[in-house]
Amino acid sequence: MPGLEALSGDDGHVVIRVEVTLDHVNTGKTLHGGAAATLIDIAGSIAIIDADEHHRYGVSTDLNITWLAPIPLGDAAIVDAVVLKTGKSLAFVAVEIRRESDDALCVQGRMTKSLGPIPS
Repeated sequence: MPGLEALSGDDGHVVIRVEVTLDHVNTGKTLHGGAAATLIDIAGSIAIIDADEHHRYGVSTDLNITWLAPIPLGDAAIVDAVVLKTGKSLAFVAVEIRRESDDALCVQGRMTKSLGPIPS
């Protein structure tokens, strides 16, 4: 996704920033729901790769998203992903997207990934 900027990342906790441009908006000129889902998948995946001792990226098996408020064109989204648990075959992550201008919670997401086999 264009315009991603890593703000921090360590021990299964990743924060990224993306300015909401014309590439990211719907007809109402706010962050498109599909773009928000993509941000959750990207940030959540990076956090899981960091947290998994084998750095497996896996495949998404479940994505749950709640949209609470819009992020308008020209503002920025702050995406904060925290791994809840990694195991032998599954990983779970919670992601919040906030509006940079006022720190309002705009989107919440949870994702489960199947990690695949442990590399030999």
